[in-house]
Formats: sequence, C-alpha cells, structure tokens
Amino acid sequence: MNNVAAPAINTYEVRTYDIWDDKEYPKIITAETRSKAKYEYWQLMSDCWDIPFGKLLPMLRVRTIGRFKPSDLFGNRERFERVIHNRCIPFAYMGMRIEVSGKMGTIVGANDSGNLDIIFDGQWWKENCHPWWKTKYFDRNGALIKEYAD
Repeated sequence: MNNVAAPAINTYEVRTYDIWDDKEYPKIITAETRSKAKYEYWQLMSDCWDIPFGKLLPMLRVRTIGRFKPSDLFGNRERFERVIHNRCIPFAYMGMRIEVSGKMGTIVGANDSGNLDIIFDGQWWKENCHPWWKTKYFDRNGALIKEYAD
C-alpha cells in the first residue's frame, strides 16, 4: 500500500493566442500539475481545433492561480471533536491519512450526520464517510493505528 501524502490539486489559467483570428482563449483548469493542466486544456479545446497536442504545446501559456491542499477544506473544529468523541475515535485528527474501502484520503472534518469528511487523493471536494466502514487510520509516519473491517 502506498501511504504518501495527498497530491495537491491546483488551479491554473491556461491560454493560447490564435494568430488567425487575433484572439486569446483562456480557460481555468483544475489539475495536479502544470503539464496536466495543459493536457486538459488541449482535451477541452480539441473540439474547436484540429491541432495535435505536440503542436499546440509551444503556444500554451500557464499561470498558477491558486495552490490547493487538503487543509483548505478543514471544517468546524467543535463539530469534529464532538464526532470523534461520539464515534469513539479519539486518535483521529484533521489532516490524518485514512484509507476507506481501498481509497487513500485525508480527514478534513466531520458533519452533522456524525460521519467524517474525507478528501480522497486526486479530488478537491470532500465526501461523507462512516468512520468505521472498511476504514484504516494511519499515523504521521504511515503506520497503521486502527482498522475497521466493516
């Protein structure tokens, strides 16, 4: 199992200048890297232009708008403390690495249903997860702290 830190999902502005109609075509793209943002831009614009990715690549300009990290989604601390107390998971903390049903993620809070809010690797939104359903909790060094089979 790979227990590396969650990849950051960043926001980029990708643009190209079309010399034929003297216009710029900017798009806001959410991606893990600048290169992936360029490729996503090409995929989005390929309906408009019949240009191979390799030929479009030198014409693209990328600007980082915002860097994202899971802590950007950290929720209400009091609600989180209440949930970890009521669900008997006192070892849990916001920012903790967790595996739910085989998917790695990071705890970013808790919700009114008494569950944890998790941002899974490669996503930038949180999901509602029961703290005991097929869940593994890891410490800061990647060692397994607690596992719930079902």
